[in-house]
Amino acid sequence: MRKHWYSAVLSTAFACLLLAGPTMTGTAQAEPVKITMWDIPESEPYTAWWRKHVEEFNKAHPDIEVTLEVFETEAYRSKIASALTAGTAADIFYLAAGPQGFQALHDGQARSLDGILDASKFTPSSMTACSSEGKLACMPLYVAPNLIYYNKTMFAKAGVDVSKWKNPEQPTWAEFTAACDALKAAHIVPIALGNADGWPGTMYLWAFQNRFGGIKELTAALHGDGGTTFSSASSFQKAAEKVAELGKSDYLPLGYNGIGGGQKYTLFTAATGAMIFQGPWMLGYIATDAPKDFQYGFFNFPTFEDGAADSQQDVVGGFDAMFVSANTKHPEAVAAFLNSFAEKDAAVSFMMETQNISVIKDALAATSSSNDIVAQLARAVAKTPAITPWWDNFMPPTVVDESTRLIQGLFDGSVSPKDYLTKIDKAAGR
Repeated sequence: MRKHWYSAVLSTAFACLLLAGPTMTGTAQAEPVKITMWDIPESEPYTAWWRKHVEEFNKAHPDIEVTLEVFETEAYRSKIASALTAGTAADIFYLAAGPQGFQALHDGQARSLDGILDASKFTPSSMTACSSEGKLACMPLYVAPNLIYYNKTMFAKAGVDVSKWKNPEQPTWAEFTAACDALKAAHIVPIALGNADGWPGTMYLWAFQNRFGGIKELTAALHGDGGTTFSSASSFQKAAEKVAELGKSDYLPLGYNGIGGGQKYTLFTAATGAMIFQGPWMLGYIATDAPKDFQYGFFNFPTFEDGAADSQQDVVGGFDAMFVSANTKHPEAVAAFLNSFAEKDAAVSFMMETQNISVIKDALAATSSSNDIVAQLARAVAKTPAITPWWDNFMPPTVVDESTRLIQGLFDGSVSPKDYLTKIDKAAGR
């Protein structure tokens, strides 16, 4: 009887397992693959777009769970540097397409995106900017040209008509300073510069150097070609002198060296300065902080009659990008997520919602006839002969840090142009 009872129990249990099997094994969801992305808050629209994109991607890919972590810019610089050294960087992490990321690739801290990213969807120039040592090092997010944005209402009040410039899209230095003088006469601060963070001021140095020496002399000074140094190169000398002159010009707001953070953008969006020299992230601040009736335009950095003939129409800019950790355990999931950024609908919405110039071919084609400001920017950038890289995408970090640290002194006169360049040379090991 006991034997028969055991048989009956076993038969019943086996039958239950068979019935339960499909529910327990056939339809059970496996744990999603988890990857993390680190970014900085370039602008509110930018961060909002990425949060929405991550949410939509996760819904469309239940087998992948992407977590976005956003860090304050200055804190992130220290975080990513230490994380790369320790091998604890996120699967996907933000860096400019430049020395730090390329060094991470060289040192085996970041992995090549060859075979991960569909390069055919990106513009050739962006792929070149993201390549190092013959490998694709990163995914470009957008091209960021530095241009001068101007308040049309303030210009009209001061009687400045850009249509009367020889080239309405780019004044000469004489036309630019004449506009500044007219704005001053109308009791308007000509240039909205907040330089507490250092880098807004260095962008002027970069632009001046480009106009007087172009990428050729920039490269020569970087590599020491023919004994060229930052101190000996005439374009660097003239650039440093121009920055010092600008600091004494009364074109800048009072206390400009103490204005940083979001306040440096508010100078322009709150109409307390007529012009600002910034990258396209400025559009995001205008969209969120400026009044709805805010009227503005943009033009390229001025030309110089005594400058280098082949660099007068250049634009100084860079490519912000995403790199992939060499330690990621899920390259297939990373590939799926990165390539979702390059899909047409995503690329167009990124360009229009974040006000950044896309590097995706389909997005540029889709907006080629648009009158939106970012589409106008894209067309303007397409006309430029060359995009000269930001120094922090091109120079060693020691040189970038020293030039940024000393830029306030160059503006306010506490550091002479000669001393400024000498100290940059020293930072370069010369």
